[in-house]
Formats: sequence, C-alpha cells, structure tokens
Amino acid sequence: MKAERKFLKPSISQVEALTARLIELNQKLEEKNRQLEESELARKNMFSNITHDLRAPVSAIRGAAERLCSGEIDVGEQRKMIRIIGSRAATLEHLIEDLHFSVLIDQPDFSLSPLGLEIAPILEEYFISMEGAGRLDGRKSSLSIPDGFSACAMIDPQYFIRVLDNLLSNAMRHTRTGDRIELGCRSADGQVEVFLIDSGSGIPVGDMPYIFDRTFTGAAARTPGKYGSGLGLSISKTIVEKHGGHIRCESVYGEGTTFTIYIPLLK
Repeated sequence: MKAERKFLKPSISQVEALTARLIELNQKLEEKNRQLEESELARKNMFSNITHDLRAPVSAIRGAAERLCSGEIDVGEQRKMIRIIGSRAATLEHLIEDLHFSVLIDQPDFSLSPLGLEIAPILEEYFISMEGAGRLDGRKSSLSIPDGFSACAMIDPQYFIRVLDNLLSNAMRHTRTGDRIELGCRSADGQVEVFLIDSGSGIPVGDMPYIFDRTFTGAAARTPGKYGSGLGLSISKTIVEKHGGHIRCESVYGEGTTFTIYIPLLK
C-alpha cells in the first residue's frame, strides 16, 4: 500500500512574499530591457550621425577629382581642387580616427599609461605648438599659468593632449577671427584645474545637459564640416574620467564657453 503524500499549503505571507519577489524581478527585467533598447538606439544614432558626416567629405573629394579629370580647368583652379581634396581627406581621416577611438575606449582592456608629470610644461608646449602650426588662426590667444606653478598629476600625456585637441577644435569651431581663446591652469581643493575659455557663440541652454553625450546632435556638440565628428566632447569626458577626474562646461549663449578639467593633484 502506497504511502499518501502530503503537501503543505503555503501560508498567505509566503505567497505574498513570493509574489512581491516575482514583481521585483519582473521590474528589474523590464529595466534591463529598456536599457538595452536605449543602448541599441544610441548605437544606431551614433553610426547614423557618423555616416551622415562621412558623406560630405567623400562627395567633395569625388567632385574635385572629377573636376580635375575633366581637363577643362586652368592651373589656378587645379590647385584649388587639390587643396579641397587635401582638406577633405584630412576631415575624413579625423572622422575615422574619432570613430575608431570611441570604440577603443569602451573595451574592457583599454587602459592609460599615466606618469607623474607637471601640468605647466605640458600646457606651455602644447600652446606654443598650436600657435606655430597656425591652429589658433586669427584668434586672440593667451596662456594663463600662475608664476611658479609646479602642480603635478598622474597624466597619460598622449591622451591628455587628445583632450586638449578636442576642446581646442570645439573652441575654433565656435569662434571667429578676433575672438578670444585662453588656455590655462590653477590648483584648488586638491585638484589641478585646466581650463579653456573662448568668447565665441556659446551653447544654447537647452543643449547644455547633453553636450557630452555620444549621440547628441545639437549644433554645440556636433557641427559637421572641417573639424568635427561630434564625438570629441564625449571622448574627452571618458579620457578625463579614466584619469580619475571630471570635466565641466559653463556657457552663456552668444558670449562664450569655458571647459574645465579637474584631475587629482599628485601628493
């Protein structure tokens, strides 16, 4: 004769606890799905933006090349077409480099190679090289470093210079001949503060919360053309954070913009 199996009926409190747990897990699953959907949308938007910006230099290069091959232009126009091809090829190279780097810095094995370095000599060398290369074309540029400033920080010089390049390109994009650009540094509250100030067009108030987003398409963060891929500010933010710091932007629309990088002082 088989023994009769007995099943214990769960109490009301156990059922309620299980129900609550299932609801909690379902909410977490829905949140994960939402995050995945947002991530996928962001990825699609980023590649859509980059694809759009790649078309312009490619079209310009093709048009100039076709004009050169027509045999209907004089030497002066030939030189003009060659300059267009060179300029647009440089733009194309910059776009591709930004896209590659934006993917690279998201990899789990990406890391910096920081060294304990003085900030002032890095800024001085960078500023002089930018003036020498004509990167500050027509702007009233200045370097502001306090006398005797010797603060040090753990810096990967290669990537730190990339941040300065991105911020300078952004400033050049939104200033005109005669506008002011100031690069400088100071120290406060255990941090090195590196700032870049411009007196250009500024950033609309509605754009400010999004300028460091990789997929932001506002004019302040992405201006297709000579300099921008639209990824520069996002890349800069990531690099600064990997240095253990953060970056801040202050802007008055129509008056100018200040970007400040904060990195812990080396003790």
